[in-house]
Amino acid sequence: MSLFSRPLRATCSVALLLPAFLAGCAGDKQPTKFAPLRYDYLSVMHLNAATLNIEDATLQNPVVGDIGNRAPTPPTQALRQMAQDRLVATGVSGTAQFVIDRASILHKAGGVLAGQMDVHLVLLNSGGTQAARAEAHVSQTLRPDLSKGDADSQANLYELTNDMMQRMNVEFEYQIRNTLKDWMTDAGGTPVGSAIQSQSLDAPGAKSRTTATSTLPAAVVPAAATGVTSAPALTTPAITTPQVTTPTITTPTVTVPTVTTPNVSVPDATSATTLPENAPVAETSGSSTSTGNAASAKNSDPDPVFPAGEDDDASPSTTTKARSPAPGVLQLPKK
Repeated sequence: MSLFSRPLRATCSVALLLPAFLAGCAGDKQPTKFAPLRYDYLSVMHLNAATLNIEDATLQNPVVGDIGNRAPTPPTQALRQMAQDRLVATGVSGTAQFVIDRASILHKAGGVLAGQMDVHLVLLNSGGTQAARAEAHVSQTLRPDLSKGDADSQANLYELTNDMMQRMNVEFEYQIRNTLKDWMTDAGGTPVGSAIQSQSLDAPGAKSRTTATSTLPAAVVPAAATGVTSAPALTTPAITTPQVTTPTITTPTVTVPTVTTPNVSVPDATSATTLPENAPVAETSGSSTSTGNAASAKNSDPDPVFPAGEDDDASPSTTTKARSPAPGVLQLPKK
C-alpha cells in the first residue's frame, strides 16, 4: 500500500513546477520587435560633389569587447543609414566620402553601458586631393533598466543606440553647415555658400537698393525615431532688405555784414593870405578897415612926396593912393 495517495502526489508536483513556470513568463515580457532606425524625415544636406561613398573603417580597426553588433540595429548600421538618408551629391565633379571611424558599445563594470561614435566627411576634388573635411563625435553612457532584462539585453542596447543617433544627427549637421558651408548646394546643384547681390544703376544721388538671397535652411533638432510618420517642416528665415537713405545736404546761410561809410567832416577851406612885410597896402575910400590900416602904416619919417603932410581939410578921395615905402624898408625876398 502506497504511503501517499495519487492526488497528494499530483499536488506536490504542481507546487514544485510553478516557480519555474512563473520565471519563464517573466522573461517573455521584453519586446521581441524594434522599429528600424531611419532618418529620412530630417533635412537633406546637398553636397557639391558628383558621387557619395560610404566607408566602414571599423572593420579594419575593431574595438575589443564591443557588443554593439548584438543590438537590434547595430551602431554601424545606424550611421550608414544616416548618411544614406541625409547626404546627397548634387555636384558635377569630385567625391564626397563618409567614413565611420568608430561605432561601439562596451559593458563596463557595475552594469553600465558605454557607447561611442566617431565619423568624418571629406570632399575630394577631381584629382583625388582632399579639399575639405568635417568631423563629428558622440559618446554616452547608460545605466540599464534591469526590468528590460539583462544589462546587455537587446532592449537596453537599442535604447543606447537610439539616444546616441539623436545626438549624432544634431552634431553632424552642425559641423557640416559650419565647416563645409562653401561646399553645399541646393537641390538643383547651385552653390549656396555665397549670396547673389544686385545693385541699382540709378543716377548719382538716387536711393540704391541691394538684395541678398540666401537658401540656408534652419537647424533641425531630430526627434525620436520611433513613431515618427512625417518629416518636420523646414522654416526658411526671412531676409529683410536694408533701405539705404541718402542724407540731405543743407547749405549754410552766409550773412554778409552791412558796410557803413563813415561821415568825414571836411573843414572849410579858408585860406589865410600872408603878405610879406614890405608888400604895399591898398586903401579904399569908405572902408573903415582900409582907413585903419593906412593910419597904422604911418611912421615918424617924412613923406618924400608930401614932406609937409596932407591937408586935414582936404576931402577924402575915392581913388586909391599908392605910397612908396620908406627908404631902407625894401628888402629882397628870402629864399
